[in-house]
Amino acid sequence: MNLFGRFLELSLPTTDIRESLDWYRLLGFTECPVGDIYEHHYAVVTDGRIYIGLHGANADETSLTFVRPELSQNLQALQAVGLAVDEIYKGEERFHQLVLHDPSGLRVRLIEARTFSPAHIEQPPVVGQLRNLCLTTPYPEDAATFWERGGFDVHDSDDGNIELLMPGMTLLLMAGRATPCLNFHCTDQQSLLDLLNLEDLRYKQRGNELELISPEGLPLRISS
Repeated sequence: MNLFGRFLELSLPTTDIRESLDWYRLLGFTECPVGDIYEHHYAVVTDGRIYIGLHGANADETSLTFVRPELSQNLQALQAVGLAVDEIYKGEERFHQLVLHDPSGLRVRLIEARTFSPAHIEQPPVVGQLRNLCLTTPYPEDAATFWERGGFDVHDSDDGNIELLMPGMTLLLMAGRATPCLNFHCTDQQSLLDLLNLEDLRYKQRGNELELISPEGLPLRISS
């Protein structure tokens, strides 16, 4: 049973939204129209597959945000499978949301409705096609159990890591310090390198993999 709902966005606290927007736009990401549901400044960019929410300086920590209609009816179902809900927000002044944390402390947020409108994508970004959202965690097996209880299908990947599938997102669990990153496959890495050098964007290169770090600290890893 899918208890988390559909993946909405990777939510990132951002000190300078304009700087982050400009950075993602240079790479070919598209900005989405957003509503005024938050009290802080908020923007969203997308490559057509993943949405990245950029939340102003007063926002909480990095989160994976899901949309789950009739959220209040879902609380008991979450608790019944052993998922502890750490925060509950109700009332007319705030939209309903539940907050959980995975075994490594990553914040998982469930809300009742979308907070932005999907954008029309003219062309994919120069970083290529998203492969997965990777979560490096000190406790990959415990994390897999957490996400499986939430409704992800768990599979062993070809490289020995753990792959989790749910409508709207593929997660890859790897052992390591707890942090999310995005993995892309790029068929024209030379064009990407030309752009990075032209715009003087910092990157690291290891063999056929490039690593970029966004202004808010999100790693993007691009392999050919």
